[in-house]
Amino acid sequence: MGVLRVIGLVFLGLFAVFLFFIAIAVLVPIFLGPLITHFINKTGMLIITQAPQNPYQVIDAPAGIQYNGPPTTALAGYYCIYTADVANDGWRVNGQYQPNPQILANSPPGYSVQLNAVLNNGYWLQNTYGSSRIFTNGVLESINTAVNVWYNSKLVSVKQGPPAQSCGWLVIMIANGTAYFGYSSDGVNVDWYYTYPVGNAVIEPTMGTNLVIAGPGNGAGVNFTKVYAVLALWYWNGTAWKPITATPVSPGGAYTAEFVVNAWVYTSGNEAVVSWP
Repeated sequence: MGVLRVIGLVFLGLFAVFLFFIAIAVLVPIFLGPLITHFINKTGMLIITQAPQNPYQVIDAPAGIQYNGPPTTALAGYYCIYTADVANDGWRVNGQYQPNPQILANSPPGYSVQLNAVLNNGYWLQNTYGSSRIFTNGVLESINTAVNVWYNSKLVSVKQGPPAQSCGWLVIMIANGTAYFGYSSDGVNVDWYYTYPVGNAVIEPTMGTNLVIAGPGNGAGVNFTKVYAVLALWYWNGTAWKPITATPVSPGGAYTAEFVVNAWVYTSGNEAVVSWP
């Protein structure tokens, strides 16, 4: 009887695990689907065509918006790159930007879009577009998403994600001690392409939690000759998705090492435009 009881408990435990993953697969799209579908449709009508007054100039820093809502377990960052002409990428040398000898050493696309999230237990999470690429015989095959997981300033995990488009959603969600990283190109279907255990944590509203455009990776910067992009952030308040008021990231407070040489950031309600010149 003891053996049968143990076997029964094992099967019961396996069934519980099965139900958990079924719940994640079913409920997460239900939670995100209405938000993403609604917002992408709305964004198509509300793209800023005339710059608001008092734009914020970014010089040698990431360009985008910081999260200024309450602590949360999920962020969804919408981005759409309408124009991105890159002159070069490069690094800071003795405090000065120095282009690479090659025109675009990290290209294409030569820049990244980063959804960054600071957790309250030492983790810092990055879900990005543009920092990862696949080449076949020297020919670009795809521009991909990618994950970086940092703990106490040390890189502990890297994962290349699915091919991505120049408009889409980057999503970070924490559930039952696990961080889920997702990408959606259509605003309806989310590809949860990576998970990482982070413990009992929440995303904190700091300058290091943001949605930004920056250099392609490895601390590089990007020098745009022309750029026009729309960014927006949403957070989960426990029962519903809510937009945040777009606030430009303060220089020096974005955590990420990548940067843009020059850009303007315009905000209007929950949307921001990154542009140059």
